[in-house]
Amino acid sequence: DKGGKHPVEEDTLYKMSLENREGGNKLIQSGDYESAVARYSELIMQTRALEKETDVEWTDHGRDLVRQLRAVAYLNLSLCFLKTKQWTHAINTATRAIQGDKDPADPKDDVLPKEKKAKALFRRAQAHREGSSDLDKANQDLRQALDMTPEDKNLQQELRRVERDLSQAQKAADKKMTGFLSSGKRVEAGEGIFTEDLRPDPSSLKAPELKEPVKLSEGLYLAPKDKREEVAQEAADSGDGPAIDYEDLGREIAEMKEEKPELFKQVQARVKELVEENVAAVEAQTGEEAPAENTPEFPAAAPA
Repeated sequence: DKGGKHPVEEDTLYKMSLENREGGNKLIQSGDYESAVARYSELIMQTRALEKETDVEWTDHGRDLVRQLRAVAYLNLSLCFLKTKQWTHAINTATRAIQGDKDPADPKDDVLPKEKKAKALFRRAQAHREGSSDLDKANQDLRQALDMTPEDKNLQQELRRVERDLSQAQKAADKKMTGFLSSGKRVEAGEGIFTEDLRPDPSSLKAPELKEPVKLSEGLYLAPKDKREEVAQEAADSGDGPAIDYEDLGREIAEMKEEKPELFKQVQARVKELVEENVAAVEAQTGEEAPAENTPEFPAAAPA
């Protein structure tokens, strides 16, 4: 304004802000939330520009009027964003209604009366619950709002709903944990964690039948059960390796599997690799395909 110093209520920007507030309120009543967002957003920009005016006779009361006008615009924006399911915007505008839009927050922007502040907390709680399922934050906001307006029936009902959802979520988490711990105990007992339809067919885990001895390396052979002693004796007689005590070997394998599982896996993998190499060599020599449907394992370990 060019007419010299004047109260904020007489400033053109302040009057335009009031018009936008009334227009936004009417649009909310008619359900036109997107148009209402535009009116309230324009109001907020007008109040920011108004605070920079130098021809206004600024008083504490005048500045509070502008802050309250902006805070109520944010409060109404939170309603619009709830109605249009824009949850993040609903949370942000409800927060700005409570503490203002400065970062860090300016305590002077905390101007809403407790009834409207409780409404902002209520709307923020709804956005937390419906938008992000953050029940803990919703519960916190609702309890804070009820401290301000303990007789509010809507707040009481929403808090009961959130507490019920929290209880159900906790029960589901407890059930899941119980199932996990139960599975762990079954594994320790040797039962495994798979259902019967997922368990492998035991017949598919059997080692292939060896018809002739296979030399894996110096002093190490795989042989059919009925020829093990013969192969061991031949190795001892030829100086190619010591005679093998299969009971001792089985016991050592069992101890390795129990005490040094990583080493056991390495040895098992190496044995498998050597067997596959020898099988390939046999196939190359004979032209016949060796059985390959099963994976060879160690000889059965003797009971400890």
